Amino acid sequence: MKAAGWYGILFGLLAALSAASAEAAPRRIVSMGLCTDQLVMLLADPDTIVSVHWVTQDIEDSAMWKQAARYVPNHGLAEEVLRLRPDMVFADGSNSPLAVVMLRRQGIKVFTVPVADTLGGVRANIREIAAALGERQRGEALVASFDAALAQTRGSLADLHYRSLVYGANGFSAGIPSLFNDVLTHLGLVNIAAKPGLSGWVSMTVEDVLRAEPQLLILGEYRMGSPSMANLVLEHPALDTMRRDRPVVSVPTALWNCGTPYLAQAALTLHDQVRPLARRH
Repeated sequence: MKAAGWYGILFGLLAALSAASAEAAPRRIVSMGLCTDQLVMLLADPDTIVSVHWVTQDIEDSAMWKQAARYVPNHGLAEEVLRLRPDMVFADGSNSPLAVVMLRRQGIKVFTVPVADTLGGVRANIREIAAALGERQRGEALVASFDAALAQTRGSLADLHYRSLVYGANGFSAGIPSLFNDVLTHLGLVNIAAKPGLSGWVSMTVEDVLRAEPQLLILGEYRMGSPSMANLVLEHPALDTMRRDRPVVSVPTALWNCGTPYLAQAALTLHDQVRPLARRH
């Protein structure tokens, strides 16, 4: 066979593969969880997304609430997702396993994403979602951007040697592994709630906080303007007293409640608050 014939076959195969790839790329994407929603919005073409979880449209919960507002909200229910006629669905640990099973039984491609509890887990999820979307290059670019943003604050508070504690609504702190533990370690701070056997979110009373004697107290900022039983613990007079002799700062929950690149912004927010306060104490 002449070279021209081989080239014709080759180009024909490439065209067929390209067409198959384009056909396989999702065109109607539904994401059913706050954390997966944000990664999907960062990686997929906006016009291919049909729906995100309703919580992702809440300014207190989501770092991307403005972007999410353009999409149909869902509540993670299989019935409502089916009505949206998706060709790919993203779910995570917050979603009902039954809903995932029901969608798969209807022939819907459901991609489940593990809940990230480390910065490495964030990178892994970005790459996995990007691969599912056929956007590997975009995924690598997002990881590179995330790492570049983190590099700005790496070890930037290590010279303070602060024994630190994050304390949020309902009296929860960040154990190990957890995203906030990784943020503190990244900044060069010591997380005093990071003890063997205390993984993820750790429940602490105000008395526990006082006994721990943190040199830096980080309050989780969540719906602080609205009366809430969950936030009563953060309004305890003892925590106000702590402000007199040590730095007490706050970080919006939307920046660190999910494994997204916005964790780099949480680290920067912490740095920008702690550094000036450290000079006063």
